[in-house]
Amino acid sequence: MNESFIQKAKNLKLLLTDVDGVLTDSKLCWFTDANGNRLEIKNFESLDGMGMMFLRACGVRTGIISRGGAPVLAEWAKLLGMDILYYHVSNKPAALADACQRFGVRPEEAAFIGDDITDLGVLKRVGLPLSVANGVEEVKDVAVYTSPKKGGEGAVRDICEQILKARGQWKSILDEVSAGKFEDPHPQLIVVKNGPKN
Repeated sequence: MNESFIQKAKNLKLLLTDVDGVLTDSKLCWFTDANGNRLEIKNFESLDGMGMMFLRACGVRTGIISRGGAPVLAEWAKLLGMDILYYHVSNKPAALADACQRFGVRPEEAAFIGDDITDLGVLKRVGLPLSVANGVEEVKDVAVYTSPKKGGEGAVRDICEQILKARGQWKSILDEVSAGKFEDPHPQLIVVKNGPKN
């Protein structure tokens, strides 16, 4: 961890993330149910989920900004105690601005995890831009930290751990879990469909 990462992590109040290629391995899978409805399947890494829960339990709000709209995202976000989920977002910077306004956070107090060029608009506006091993070079060039792990393979967990270690909170998580005192965060999930109004 470099000094820039440590200082930005200490000031962090909100972490947002992309989905495909970050929380998943970026493969898209669909099936058609008995009624002819096309449904999307997402494969999530449980370690990533616990990392997000640990971060939220330590006071950092969390959320998702997705261009897609798989209904399963809401279930995953609720399970992890996330604060906000943006579906069908064509303007990711507008979603960032909306989240910052809702939670009283300045962009420099926010982080975003991205992997593709559609994430650059957000990554260039947050204080702590982050990426994953499978991210494109343009994204890695902007990131303050790039996980050595790939999306869907523990990259988000690695990022959450690095943030909590930089903030001096990782040991308290270990102590709480070891003592059986860790409690899942349960904020009310805010779901914003079709992105915020521009």
